Amino acid sequence: MARRHSGLRGREQELAALRAALSGEVGRVTVVRGPAGVGRSALLDAATRGLPTDAARVLPVRFDTEDPFGVAALLRALRGRFEQFSDIRLAESLNAVERLHRLSGTGSDWWIPRMTAELGVLFDRIARARRTALVAEDAHLVAEPALLLAAAGQSGCLVVASCRDDVEPTPGSAELLTIADQVITLGPLADEDIEALADRAAGGRLDKSAVAALRRALGPLFGNPGTVLATLEGLRDRLVPVYDRLCLRGPDEAITLPPDHHLLRRAERLGEPGPALLAAVAALGAIPLDELPLLSQAIDADLARCGRLLDELIAAGVLVVDETGRVSCLSPALAAAVADRPAPAWLHTRIATLLLDRRDEGTWVDPAALAEHIAGSDPTFALDEEIMAWLLDLAVEAETELPDHAARWYAAVLRRTDPSAPEHVRGLATLIGLVMRTGQYELLHEVLTRYGNLGASPASLHDLAAAVVLVVVHSTDPLPPSAVRALLDEPVVADEVAEFLQWWSGDLRGSTVELARPGGAPMHRICTREVASSDQVGLLRAAMSGDPELCRLAWQQAGRPADSPDLDRLREGAALVEVATVFEIVFGEGYRVPDTGVAARYQRVIHSYAAADWSTAMSAVRELEMLGSGDTIVHHAARLVAAEISAVCHQHASAAEWLAAAAPLPDLAAMHAWVEVKLLADAGRPRDAVLLAQRTYRQVLATGGRGCLEPLLIRGLEIAISVDDQEIAAELLAVIEQLHQQGACRITTAIVSLARGLVHRDQTHAQAGAGHVRDRGYKSEMIGACLVAAQFAADPAAWLYEAYEIACQSGSQNLRDHVRGLIRDHGLPAPRPRDRRDPFSDTELRIIELIRAGSTNRQIALDLNVSEKTVENHLTRLFARTGCRSRVELAAASLDGRLLEPAS
Repeated sequence: MARRHSGLRGREQELAALRAALSGEVGRVTVVRGPAGVGRSALLDAATRGLPTDAARVLPVRFDTEDPFGVAALLRALRGRFEQFSDIRLAESLNAVERLHRLSGTGSDWWIPRMTAELGVLFDRIARARRTALVAEDAHLVAEPALLLAAAGQSGCLVVASCRDDVEPTPGSAELLTIADQVITLGPLADEDIEALADRAAGGRLDKSAVAALRRALGPLFGNPGTVLATLEGLRDRLVPVYDRLCLRGPDEAITLPPDHHLLRRAERLGEPGPALLAAVAALGAIPLDELPLLSQAIDADLARCGRLLDELIAAGVLVVDETGRVSCLSPALAAAVADRPAPAWLHTRIATLLLDRRDEGTWVDPAALAEHIAGSDPTFALDEEIMAWLLDLAVEAETELPDHAARWYAAVLRRTDPSAPEHVRGLATLIGLVMRTGQYELLHEVLTRYGNLGASPASLHDLAAAVVLVVVHSTDPLPPSAVRALLDEPVVADEVAEFLQWWSGDLRGSTVELARPGGAPMHRICTREVASSDQVGLLRAAMSGDPELCRLAWQQAGRPADSPDLDRLREGAALVEVATVFEIVFGEGYRVPDTGVAARYQRVIHSYAAADWSTAMSAVRELEMLGSGDTIVHHAARLVAAEISAVCHQHASAAEWLAAAAPLPDLAAMHAWVEVKLLADAGRPRDAVLLAQRTYRQVLATGGRGCLEPLLIRGLEIAISVDDQEIAAELLAVIEQLHQQGACRITTAIVSLARGLVHRDQTHAQAGAGHVRDRGYKSEMIGACLVAAQFAADPAAWLYEAYEIACQSGSQNLRDHVRGLIRDHGLPAPRPRDRRDPFSDTELRIIELIRAGSTNRQIALDLNVSEKTVENHLTRLFARTGCRSRVELAAASLDGRLLEPAS
């Protein structure tokens, strides 16, 4: 049954046109066409609902496939509403039409003119009594709908018919369009309209990460309201409220189309092996057209029939072909709905077997293709020694040019190698290095599972401990308990594994002073053998120690440029437990952050916060809440970032909730106090805030820590000055200067200048500090720096307006109003008010980004996996919303910061 959806946002023009047709000249035929799920029925319902009393009465008819002319559906509709028609002769016409309909000559040369005449009499009697609109749905199901609809129009009825345009055209549907006086075509809805519809259906506002996941999964189907609503219904159990948004539990898990989606039903109607062929393409991701013979053999199907069915699946829009001739499913959600029939491992095993047979027969086989199928095969799929040696040699050759493939091939060899064998020891070390380079951390999860079941050589224990660290940091799958227990029973690595797991999990029960220091976690111990050089090991150890001087010396010893901003980024990343950035800087091309997992999301939190893109930062925090146990150190750090954003945006209740959810971990003590000090001051308790800042910095320094002290110190100093506590202000300034002397970096240079400006009321220092903050690129800190500089500037206008621009970019209406108030307090003209617009959707932001990069409409369509027409529709809306008249103006406005996304 077709799903109807409420709300017609984005269809205002079509609705107005249809209502005008229902009020217009009698005898006109209007056709509403569009693909399944696009909202044809919803549009007809809205257009006919609430018509004025003097408007046309509506006779709804829903066609089906029962007869080729739709007469049976008309008769049912009339008999169901017979009492609404006052003409007593209507019964005679109904009986005449019904008798003719039952005759065996339906569709013959004599029958069609007779039926046309009888229908004319019937509709004439209907229309004569009162203005009537015949509203016929699903005209595409009828072979010859024009006979009935034309008769209605010629007799003086208004006619509105809906039909699908994504089915194979028939002569009847072509004739329907020929007799139509007006055709209304429904295309995909714009992203913002789909998002509004999804929010209503979900019963709350979806987090932007959930919307993005839905968009990625549906691809070109995201603009189809019926598909979106049906898919959301299937996700209802996974939608979880996180404060004021609905988030997707298991955001890295697949989103699937509902089983009754029209594309899946279309594939089922083709009959076997159509569904099996579709499932095979989904399981493999994509196949070249020239591999169809192999695929048909794998699923035991006739090649000729597979070829015909493949063409039909492509024509139906279920499968698509790219420019290189590779066939894939229309969208990831469609693929996910069928990919386990058959299971991917079974299919890879079957194809690998066929390819190995060909190889044995002397037929050339693509080595990379064979290796990929072996890598994806069932772990129980046995390989002889010759194939194992061949696969290992292939993996070695691919390490440099094809590291992604090499990692999978090494993993395939390791899963079939005795864990105690020397080959396994060497292969595991190499695999860890390849996994770090390619981000395929799930391969190590499999290694650990096997170790927990079979054990390993003592020579592999440090590598296995490294695998534990990498999997915990980057994967959301829980560690195999048997592997953890086995490693904790090994004296060689038990302490470092236990220490790391305790630190990462935020377990306070066994904390010691050593653990309380940054660097208490054995992050550097993952660097063994081929994973990293000794310089990299030393640099990672120094960064995680929290000692700026030690980090500087290790940086120099590693031969890194002394003036590189990456040194400061390394220190800041380590202080924030931002492991992904630390690894990126230390290992360079030897490390890649995965697209999913905890480390990637937390990096997004920090980077978005720094860029004052706070809606994205908050979304990433909420998404983290849906990942893993929710109790790791980075989860708590992310909650503190969310609390800080909420506090700065004057959302104090929300800030207090986020702060309460963050455990008081020793490594995050300064960060925790940084937020709490702000809340205390805003609550009218500035002296308590100053004392908390003083007490916390002393405790952190006493335990040998340093992380995130500078933001706490400058905030405490500013509040101390506001309450005229010169003694504590001087003490905090002395500490700031001491930290700067011990390890000068970008953040200490900026903070010490701002602090001197505040204490000495010195314009030069204050403005220099703000300039250093700007150079550092942290827009989130630039707002406060601008306000400090404005306090002592002879002309504060430029600083205040800069703060206002960043406040606008942050997306916070409260913060924007606060800065606007400060501008008024200085007697300056208020910034020019901007029209309040709906936020730009992620797709629109991506289009703007691609236009700035010089991409054509075709290139943008390929990037977004949509049609060029959809891109053109988006551009038309963007031009209308922004006032830009061309792509060049749009790019220029974006670069100038004139396309500001309002609060969300």
